[in-house]
Formats: sequence, structure tokens, C-alpha cells
Amino acid sequence: MGAPRARLPRTVFALGTVSFLTDLGSEMILPLLPLLFSQIGGSMQQLGLLQGISEFVVAGMKLASGWLSDRMRRRKPWIVAGYALSTLVRPLFALVASPLQAMLVRSVDRAGKGLRTAPRDALLADSVPADRRGEAFGVQRGMDHAGACGGALLASGLLALGCEMRTVFALALVPGLFSVLVLVLFVRDMAREDACAAAATPEQPPAMRMPLPFLGVVVLSAVGSAVDLFLLARAKELGMAPASLPLLWAVLHVARAGLSHPLGMLSDRLGRRRVIGCGLLAHTVVMVAFAMVEQALWIWPLFALHGLHAAFTEGAERGYVADLTGAGRRGRSFGVYNAVQGVALFGGPLLLGTVWDQGGAQRAFLVAAGATVLALGLLPFVARSGRHR
Repeated sequence: MGAPRARLPRTVFALGTVSFLTDLGSEMILPLLPLLFSQIGGSMQQLGLLQGISEFVVAGMKLASGWLSDRMRRRKPWIVAGYALSTLVRPLFALVASPLQAMLVRSVDRAGKGLRTAPRDALLADSVPADRRGEAFGVQRGMDHAGACGGALLASGLLALGCEMRTVFALALVPGLFSVLVLVLFVRDMAREDACAAAATPEQPPAMRMPLPFLGVVVLSAVGSAVDLFLLARAKELGMAPASLPLLWAVLHVARAGLSHPLGMLSDRLGRRRVIGCGLLAHTVVMVAFAMVEQALWIWPLFALHGLHAAFTEGAERGYVADLTGAGRRGRSFGVYNAVQGVALFGGPLLLGTVWDQGGAQRAFLVAAGATVLALGLLPFVARSGRHR
């Protein structure tokens, strides 16, 4: 028998805990946004704009924060600033009275994500050997989705106990404050030489090798997957009670939380492309099913199956980015990845919301499926990463 597998570094679990607590707060709000939008007179196109414009606003911030964290050789200040900004701004949803105000709050909330995401992903990749990157990102994404599940259940419980929706939004401040505390106390920066040693591979050439076919897959996959709020709107359209929406959100994140870690490990063993392809294929099938369904009963299993896409792709994509670049340029590599994804996540919801308003839910979900099929067609042109050549 082989030697027992070593435990992942503390930094991985500390960042996972931060993600858990942050999403515990944010997902007390997100599944209720379609209901809030209907109360303040927003359209589906505006809902898509809410989901999309915030991603567009922060796309450049993700690129800049990754690059600056490389230049400064420090990741933690950017991570702390990003989480703190989101924590303080997010509860302001309790005060919004118009779609424009909701978009503004959401954009500033996501600006915090723009500050923290690339440096956090780079720090996570710096902390582990090359052959465990998929596993490390799987742990972080799994804890992130577990927090999302907990936040949705907490919101549903508070509503069931008679809390007003806007009170739930205000209470989201509490877990966010704890997440910043954990980050400050238990996450440390890694020196450049420590990061190279943890990677256990020679430092790669300074030139970034982010292949265009891979970025194309990221864009099309993001456009096809920018449907989460529309799925909640579809459930409401089919007759789901408002109190059931957070429970649906919890079902989605149970699947993501439970599968992110094992599927991240699978990408370490089988290769990133194969695992990403499985996620794209599963997403295509689920989008077609959402286009066809007419009874609310089927929404529950489809929400669970929708979680497969993120579980397959999130850890594998981030592992692929880390495989391509050395520790000295990893921040900007994740900045490029997240910025490209952010631009797509702006266009995707806006496109799907416009299609929904003009042609109905069925057509919108078929457009999402079509974008994912195009990503699948592009995947064979993506070169294998260094670990899997």
C-alpha cells in the first residue's frame, strides 16, 4: 500500500472557511432577488442587467488586482479589501427601492469580488503542489457552495419564522463580518520562494500561455451558465411559492458542495479537459430540460442536476490556469481568466434576459444550451496543460 495522502495546507481550509462564511451571507440575499425585483417593478431584461453589469464592472478590477498582487508580491491585502467591501455593502439591499439602486448595490458588492478573486486563487495555487491543485480548488469551491446552501436554508428559515425579506438582507452582515475576521487571523501571504517550493515544479517561463481556445471555452461556458437567477424566475413562473425559492437554491448548492472536491481531484488524475467536457455536456442536457419542463415538480431535480456544471468545471478550469504559469505571474493569469469570464457574465445574462422578454423562457434556455454546445465544440482545440501532456 502507498503512503497516506498528506493533508492539504491550512491556507486551503482557511480560505475555504472564508468563502463558506461569505456565501452564507450573500446567499441569504441572492435567491430572493427575483422576488425583490418583481416588488420594485423590474423586468427580466433588468434582472439580466443586474446579474451582468456587475460582472462587467469588475472584470478589469480582477485583472488589475491579480497583476498588482504579483508586483507587490503580496496577495492578502487585496483579498481582505475585497471581502470587507462586499460584506459592508451587501446588506444595503434592505434599503433599495428601484432597479437602478439594486444594480448599484450589486455592482459595488461585486467590485469586492473583483478585488479579491484573482489574488485569492493565486494564493491558493501557490500553497499546494502542482498535482493537487484541482483538489485544492475543489475544496475551496465545495466550501463556498456549502456556505451558499446554508445561506439559502437560513433565509428560508427566517422567512418561515415571519421575518421580512429586507430584514433577512440586513442580517446577512453578520456572517460576512466573521469571514473577514477568519481571513485576518488565519490566512497568511506566502513569500515567492515558498510559493515556488510548494509548487514542487520548476518555475515556468515568464510569458503567459493562456491559449485562445481555452479562453473561448471560458467565454461560451460562462454565457451558457449565466442562468441562475433566471432559473429562480422560471420556478416562480411555474407557481413556486416565494418561500420555496431559497430551498431550491439550497438544493443547487448541495450538489455543487458535495461534488466539487471529488471532481477537482478527478481533474488532477484524468486531466482538466475531460472533466470540463463532462460539465459542459451535463449543462447542455439540463438547459434543454429546463426549456421543455412545464410542471413545477420537475424543477427540484433539475436544480440539483444544474449543480453538476459548476462542480465539474470550477476546480478544473482554475487548475488549468495554475498549470500554465509560474508563481511569479500567477496573479495576472488568474486576473486574465476572471476578467474574460466576467465580461462573458455581463453579456450572457443581458442576452438571456432580452431573449426571455421577447420570446419566452423556453427560447432563453435553448440559447444557453447552444452556447454550451459551442464551448464543447471548441474544447478539443484546447491544449492539455503541462501536467497532462
